[in-house]
Amino acid sequence: MGMDAMNHRKTRNRTWITAGVLAFCLLAIPPQDARGQQVRADIMAHLEALPVLHREQMADFGLTLADYIEEWDWLEEDLPEPVHVGIEAILAFMGSAVKTQYGSRLTVYSGTDLKYLDRWWFFEYEREDYLQHDDQQFNALTWLIDYYVHIMIGHALDKYTEFGGQSHFQRANAIALDGRFSREFQRGWDERLDLIDGILAEDYKPYRLVRNRYYRGLAAQKDNKLVEARTLCREAVDLMAEIHEKNPRDKWLSEFLNAHYLQLADVFSAESPTEVPDAESSREAYDMLIKIDPTHRSTYEEHAEQVGS
Repeated sequence: MGMDAMNHRKTRNRTWITAGVLAFCLLAIPPQDARGQQVRADIMAHLEALPVLHREQMADFGLTLADYIEEWDWLEEDLPEPVHVGIEAILAFMGSAVKTQYGSRLTVYSGTDLKYLDRWWFFEYEREDYLQHDDQQFNALTWLIDYYVHIMIGHALDKYTEFGGQSHFQRANAIALDGRFSREFQRGWDERLDLIDGILAEDYKPYRLVRNRYYRGLAAQKDNKLVEARTLCREAVDLMAEIHEKNPRDKWLSEFLNAHYLQLADVFSAESPTEVPDAESSREAYDMLIKIDPTHRSTYEEHAEQVGS
């Protein structure tokens, strides 16, 4: 059974802000009641490289993509907040045959530690097109969006449950496998298959576990469960130490710490009226962080001095 038979569309209000005269279209969705909303999309489509006629034709493209993403039931799980998916696309006109063809360099991101660059997005599109969710009939535009949305949902579910995003990563893998066999829009799908194969690989599991322990630790800290928060974040630090031992120049680890070192530093020194951190355990965590992340040594040392003082 295809996704069409299992899902239904939702409706909600949006604000569309246009910046510049036909330079680009930017969809900015303000915070609001998101009950039932599963994915929140921020779309920026740069149109300045297009011929004037096609800029006009693509003026609503960002809004159309946001509707496609936000009005769909992507998952059965209930999450405490919507999954954020940001997409920035630089569009180029590739010609017109039966339909107008576009190419795009694409950046897809979520939060501060997830970002993917896609250089080979080619698709056909006309302004009157109605984008449908169809997992049987290949569509170069919608399948690429589906691919990245499932990846970002997978990462989000991993934050709450150990390997909770597996089914969405597998769905992205199936899309990439089928996308390779499209006749006119094959380019880029080999790279997308490599990306999702890497996420599903055994070697990537420690990274997924780091994010799981870290984000669960932050959630516990927010609920003022400081012992649980430090325990979970210490598990994340131990996992990062193992990654660092195998490869001191690990790119993922460096990017993750650059994004989250302040929160990690804070969790091991946080206090409440009824609970203070164990000085020895916290200092040990800071020593490990200094070893694996010397770039932020001064921050860790400052927080370590606060423990037990």
